[in-house]
Amino acid sequence: MLIEVGRTLRRRWVPQATAAVAVGAAGLTGVVPAAAAQEAVVSCNADPNALQPAITAASPGDTLLVRGTCSGPFTIGKDLTLTGVGQAVLDGNQAGSTVTVGSGARVQLDSLILTHGSATSVGGGVDNQGTLTLSRSAVRGNTAPSGAGGGIHNQGMLTVIGSTVADNYSLGAGGGINNNGYLTVRDSDVSGNSGDNGGGIFNYQAGQTVTVIRSAVHHNTARVSDGGGIGNNRGEVTVSGSAVYSNTAPSGGGIWNGGTLKVTLSAVLRNTATGGPGSGGGIYKAGGTVTLDRSVVGDNAPDDCAPPGSAPGCAG
Repeated sequence: MLIEVGRTLRRRWVPQATAAVAVGAAGLTGVVPAAAAQEAVVSCNADPNALQPAITAASPGDTLLVRGTCSGPFTIGKDLTLTGVGQAVLDGNQAGSTVTVGSGARVQLDSLILTHGSATSVGGGVDNQGTLTLSRSAVRGNTAPSGAGGGIHNQGMLTVIGSTVADNYSLGAGGGINNNGYLTVRDSDVSGNSGDNGGGIFNYQAGQTVTVIRSAVHHNTARVSDGGGIGNNRGEVTVSGSAVYSNTAPSGGGIWNGGTLKVTLSAVLRNTATGGPGSGGGIYKAGGTVTLDRSVVGDNAPDDCAPPGSAPGCAG
């Protein structure tokens, strides 16, 4: 049940003269102005199953203020904002992706903890097919035991701001985030995730982009093949003002690149490749291009960059 502690209308300020003209025009033509977006409180303290019915009942553009631990999983197929109040938790109950965002939906998840998702295919914590902004939130303790994207699987447009993606697991690529679309990670932390490849972040196809800004990608593991911190198959990855450190993989302990990689004002430090000499402890270039601009690649084992000379500015 939806518990409405308070309900308010968000109104757009309109100059008085303009408002009068608009009202007059509506009166003449019989046009009814669109309903203003509403804001409602959903208390999962009172009812752990309250959130999905509230999502279903909400109108596009509404905001739901979420309290307590809500029992999921959850599907959002319309434009909607969910904002946590206090330590609000969305719990996937190991019954699918904790949150699924449908194609065409524009969703914001703010100040929430997303946990205990277990997807049979992709996206243990989040399966994003629309346009999603994840802000001031944590995606942690989710799994994709049969597929990719233990924390998040993105096939739309995803922006992660001021958030943590940590301690997630996938059988396939992208223990933290698997990107099949357009991804921006800003002022965030991606850590302690594990995947077959791309332990922290994996970027798959040509034309797909990952931009990491002022963020840390660390202590992630690619168990089987490439890219402990970041794996870039054929797409484009830009790392700016960030640190990629203490990640582990058989090849490309910090970053494995097969597409276009640009590292600017960043550090790739203390990563480990377990494949022996030439396996690229810091950065491994399997193909494409690697550009280092005012960045440091150092203290990686067994080498900083491989093959030798593959990354101009990196001694190897």
